[in-house]
Amino acid sequence: MPLIASIDVGTNTLRLLAAQVQGGKIIRETLNLRETTRLGEGLKPGGKLKAEARGRTIRTLAEFSKRMLEAGVEGVSAVGTEALRRASDAEDFVRDAREEAGIILKIIPAEEEARLTLLGVKSAIGETLTAGRKLVMDIGGGSTELILTEDWSRHTSISLPIGAVSLFERFLLNDPPLLLEMKELVSFCNETALPRLKNLLGGDKPALVGTAGTITTLAAVDLALEVYDPARITGHKLGRERMSALEERLAGLPKESRRLIAGIEPGREDIIVSGTLLAGVIMDAFGADKITVCDWGLREGNLLDYYSKKAF
Repeated sequence: MPLIASIDVGTNTLRLLAAQVQGGKIIRETLNLRETTRLGEGLKPGGKLKAEARGRTIRTLAEFSKRMLEAGVEGVSAVGTEALRRASDAEDFVRDAREEAGIILKIIPAEEEARLTLLGVKSAIGETLTAGRKLVMDIGGGSTELILTEDWSRHTSISLPIGAVSLFERFLLNDPPLLLEMKELVSFCNETALPRLKNLLGGDKPALVGTAGTITTLAAVDLALEVYDPARITGHKLGRERMSALEERLAGLPKESRRLIAGIEPGREDIIVSGTLLAGVIMDAFGADKITVCDWGLREGNLLDYYSKKAF
């Protein structure tokens, strides 16, 4: 079986997975790496990527390329999301990734990001969830994908132009954040999200599934994990009351203190409050009393999709 890899170039984090696939399932992980590079730092729609952010990300991609070569990876699929969808110089970044890091990067639209995220989540916990509507929530750095499905084969999705990084940079100017700042952030999220959610709100209340950095970090904090453990993260339940308690705890501390909390990875201590507030808005919009957490998402779905389309 060939060793193949998937890279998720996100607004906040770069994630690499190299593994083998058998019977439509990911097995024998060889590389599982993540690095916070904050590619979308300070990025406005139509603006340019910051030179420092570009440099950090390209250097990390070059390191990923080196590690994959050493591991014997035979094929790689790398995808870029919201930061590169927004940036006016995204194609220049794609060129630099190819020329300086040896990575062929594809910028995918929000609809494709939703499809691949759903594939990754289904592969991890699809068999454990009861029948009925399921809503997958992927809070990213620059956007949030909401994917509604009932049978995993068909879905409806929307992409909200708000994420943990962009909300943090716009609203949470003090450290720790002021109550007024957090109220303004929540109001903005409601104004942005609720009109877009109308098509998803009808019907039976869906079971809410959360993936990506904000939700998995909250699960890690809730479990007080000194070392991140995907097996313990996937399937963990976060109730609405517990989410509110985590929000209060994290928002009451400066970022230097948050960094010391078990479960918070370096580079997420500043944006975890904004991500948590956004998660609460979405939970309340759907009347969800809990979130089932899933470590797998876009990166794993992209790996499975890549394998299915290639003849190795």
